[in-house]
Amino acid sequence: MKKSLKKYFASCPRGLEETLYKEIEKYEYEHIEITRGGISFKTDTAGALGLLFESRVASRVYKEIGSFQFMREKEIYEAAKQIPWTKIMHLEQTLKVGCIISREVKSRFKNSHHLSLVLKDAIVDRFKDEEGSRPDVDIDDADYSFLLRIEPDPKKGLKGIVMLDMAGFSLHQRGYRKIGHEAPIKENLAAGLIMNTKWDSQSPLYDIFCGSGTFLIEAAMITFQMAPTYLKLKQLTQGHKAFAFQAHRWFQNDEAAHTIFRNLVSELITKSEQGRKSFKEASFIGSDKDRRVFPLVEHSWRVLGLPKSQLKTFHSNALTVYPQKEHKKGFLITTPPYGVRLEEKSEELEKMYHEMGENLKKNWSGFDCYLINEDASLRKKISLRTESRFTFWNGPLECRLLNYNIY
Repeated sequence: MKKSLKKYFASCPRGLEETLYKEIEKYEYEHIEITRGGISFKTDTAGALGLLFESRVASRVYKEIGSFQFMREKEIYEAAKQIPWTKIMHLEQTLKVGCIISREVKSRFKNSHHLSLVLKDAIVDRFKDEEGSRPDVDIDDADYSFLLRIEPDPKKGLKGIVMLDMAGFSLHQRGYRKIGHEAPIKENLAAGLIMNTKWDSQSPLYDIFCGSGTFLIEAAMITFQMAPTYLKLKQLTQGHKAFAFQAHRWFQNDEAAHTIFRNLVSELITKSEQGRKSFKEASFIGSDKDRRVFPLVEHSWRVLGLPKSQLKTFHSNALTVYPQKEHKKGFLITTPPYGVRLEEKSEELEKMYHEMGENLKKNWSGFDCYLINEDASLRKKISLRTESRFTFWNGPLECRLLNYNIY
């Protein structure tokens, strides 16, 4: 039987598009197109759920539910209203709407928020016309999260693509952090950066500004082959709804999709728990000058059930810290403070970067070191030759992953 293929779009942090592409190569996707900030493709339900549950890099996975061509902004309302909204969701379900505009055509519109309201009006007015009432908007916990993408179109000038968020939340939210704590590097970005190093998943991995331990935890999940959504999948076995698509009509009305879903959840939980119990030689070592961060690292490690013996944290100054004696070689990945994170005078930051570089030269011979940096002037103070530079965006900040091979 021929597979029923639908269009999807997976978003990711800018700069990690190629990394995301390498992740999805194992799936039999068709019509793959890498764009700024993500990848579009066609696949069946199994392929879409596989990426949703297994991608370490994706921020969100969207299912396309309609598209239209237009020339002027005033045409969007009527075009969007033609989408059969009453067949996509139920009247009693809630919605929220967002919009992003391609930079090539951004100057032709007032702002994205206004277009979000236009799409929202088209949806609720279609319901009013057909069912006599309008569905409610819920910006905090909607059943349906729609995204309108505006792109250039070679035929008619502009194209609107309406997509549905399958998870309903950003996939960087793995579930292992304590509520209320935010790290400077999101989990999926940290995982993507690790995947762009030469780390072999077995060698010792250090983070000398470890904070809440994002790099160490994401690296450990890679080593032990734990699905990034493991904790969300476990919620499902306890009878909780973890993903928005579980309430979507397309899923509720498709028994085959339910079977695929159940089998995939069971498979990934088993794989994660077996991987977690397998013997691996990797060690994960985090240090920081702030002792208060270590309970955060240990909490996340414990929640995931990772082997306690393979995590070590200790209080130390990153400018003088050195690897353990038994580790003659290994890897280091860390995010030193920079202007946005640390409100210090520029000369103090420059001094810190210089001393950090001197410490790497003195104490970290045999290590492959990776530093995340946003400020070119601070990079120069390290006084080490870079083996490579990988460009990415941490939110609005253009950053570099700098590789130093210490001899």
